[in-house]
Amino acid sequence: MITTTYICDKCKQSKSKEEIYPIEAYYTISRPNYTQQRVTAKKDICKQCLESLGLLTEQPTLDTDNIIDRNRQKLEDKLIDILTDLGVLFEH
Repeated sequence: MITTTYICDKCKQSKSKEEIYPIEAYYTISRPNYTQQRVTAKKDICKQCLESLGLLTEQPTLDTDNIIDRNRQKLEDKLIDILTDLGVLFEH
């Protein structure tokens, strides 16, 4: 028998497979006189942590387009905060 444990990368608590949402963020570094680099951060975040960040994780009775637009705007507004909370470091 195999038991798999899922851990939220934000709150570090054990969660069930259904409570974990994989998040992948990437950005491209493009500077003069350097080769272009793509950096990827992959994190597993639980439903409670996503909701605490203001993102919707379940389909409410609202219009789907409104939900997608709301989540996109919320993610854009908090992207740097979310990545910093997940341990991504930025250099100037």
